[in-house]
Amino acid sequence: MTTANTLPPEARELAAHHHLGPLQGAFTPKPIGKGLVALHLFATVNLLAMFVIPGLLYYWWLRRLPNFNRKQAAKRLYLFEHGLIVHPQFGDGVIALRWESVRLYQNIIQTIINGVPGPTTYTYSAVGPGRTSATITEFYDGPQTWGPWMQGAVVRTQGQAALEAVLEGRTVNFGSFTLSRAGVSTHAKGQLPWSHVQECRVTAGRVHVMRTGASSPWSSDAVGSVANLHLFLTLAANLAAE
Repeated sequence: MTTANTLPPEARELAAHHHLGPLQGAFTPKPIGKGLVALHLFATVNLLAMFVIPGLLYYWWLRRLPNFNRKQAAKRLYLFEHGLIVHPQFGDGVIALRWESVRLYQNIIQTIINGVPGPTTYTYSAVGPGRTSATITEFYDGPQTWGPWMQGAVVRTQGQAALEAVLEGRTVNFGSFTLSRAGVSTHAKGQLPWSHVQECRVTAGRVHVMRTGASSPWSSDAVGSVANLHLFLTLAANLAAE
């Protein structure tokens, strides 16, 4: 992690241009361990000795890792009070987004190998106005920290406006779900009044809307299809309680 004192000029200028406010945290690419580095080097040398083209392709594939590519290692994810700046994992350039206009999608998957928990993949898609978007993955170290922090920033900056919109009789769209003063709606199920909503919860990678008195979900959708998940859950809980 870097600090505000090490924020490079490019990021500092971009943050000022978008009025992102104070830097809250910065995350670096996660390097692989020394054992894996040695294993990849051994495989590369042997492939080059036996098969030049496969060896070169393998080395080209390794260039996506920060251990084997200074350009990749120099990339950063910066979180500010009012937005983010990120270098995409693949390709060049830098993307800046403000929390107040972001639609944030998350998809967290833990692999199970022969019944044993394996690696977990983290994918967050931040979609801004127009065609501006960024995909942020476990390429950056600390997804258990920066992921919830981003969701919290969306709740903090968009929560009040979303609640006021609902109370004024408008609808707020969260991808798979739409919230209104009358209830929660989906395209397939229609609308469930708040008086019949027991809770909205996340289980096994899906968002379940539970009907009062029912054991099975009234509606179940993949977490990855719900925009601003934490804001949706917070707003739905408040409206159901009222």
